[in-house]
Amino acid sequence: MGFTKNNPKNPLRSDDSLSRWEYWNQRYKERNEAFDWLTDPYMTVQSVLPYLEETKSKDILHLLDLGTGTSRFPSELSKHLKDNFNLFCFDYVKECLQFQRSSIFRSDFRDASNPFARIMFVCGDAESLPFKADTMNIIFDKGTTDSLLKDKIKGKERTHSVLSEAFRVLCPNGKLLQFTDEDPDVRIPLLEESCRNWNISISYKILSSESIEYFMYTAVKK
Repeated sequence: MGFTKNNPKNPLRSDDSLSRWEYWNQRYKERNEAFDWLTDPYMTVQSVLPYLEETKSKDILHLLDLGTGTSRFPSELSKHLKDNFNLFCFDYVKECLQFQRSSIFRSDFRDASNPFARIMFVCGDAESLPFKADTMNIIFDKGTTDSLLKDKIKGKERTHSVLSEAFRVLCPNGKLLQFTDEDPDVRIPLLEESCRNWNISISYKILSSESIEYFMYTAVKK
């Protein structure tokens, strides 16, 4: 969910309700349907596939979709996951997780085709992730931190808390991949401040969709 540009094609609210559980809980109850903020799911998947390829190992790949919502990204991603993996769809609203469960298992993914491939749906607080340290290979964040930043009082504090948790659960050489429309001169300092307790390298690339400029930030935990 991006908020830094006044984009008429991006139907996002400008108030801080986007940072509140109450808003999302009500939204998903009323509109329990697929919707993707920012980049479309196909562009997003194509952008992350190279990172999946370079992260391959003999061990199970642990992936976390942080703030999964009702995006089609997880179901599209699952079609490309051929190796042993655990994909955790994480959100703090149960309704969207129920939607994801139905959506993913209606897609081309078949859990029985690979006994070591699992997709799990976890409801919880991103400021206190229920995962052990150094366990995730890749974390996907498509607009989750953007929504937290809409909190006019504690937005940055909450965002730092979520990012700090993300870096905690990333394994060495693990990657946080963020999708946003926030410019590098704003987003990079935010990432740097949030990861000050870890050795992190940050880079970004520009993604374009219908003449709209988006960014994918990559934070690698050393």
